[in-house]
Amino acid sequence: MAELRRQLSYKTSWYGSVLVVADRWYPSSKTCSACGLVKAKLALAERRFTCEACGLVLDRDLNAARNLAGLVQQVAGSGPETPNARGADRKTPPAGQVAMKREPRAAPAGKTGTAASQDAAD
Repeated sequence: MAELRRQLSYKTSWYGSVLVVADRWYPSSKTCSACGLVKAKLALAERRFTCEACGLVLDRDLNAARNLAGLVQQVAGSGPETPNARGADRKTPPAGQVAMKREPRAAPAGKTGTAASQDAAD
């Protein structure tokens, strides 16, 4: 896990981003992503999150993902993610030579492009 965090930290600093790490005990699965109510208990076998306060029913993992996205906005003050790491919405054009299909050409008169007969060497 430490290796993954080190790599993520390196990559985010390389691209000028910020790595936000939630505390290990942050209740992302137990917190309602709509109203913020935190459940006292939520068994791992429960795959659906149901809020007793506002009635939200949502997949447990989707609820946790929404809570973690909210945490990032609180901590980093960031807006929505950009389409890619550069913040651009288009691909970088290829540099240098571009691969092209080569079409056969007609040979000049008298030059067929074939090798000389080996019998002629005798």
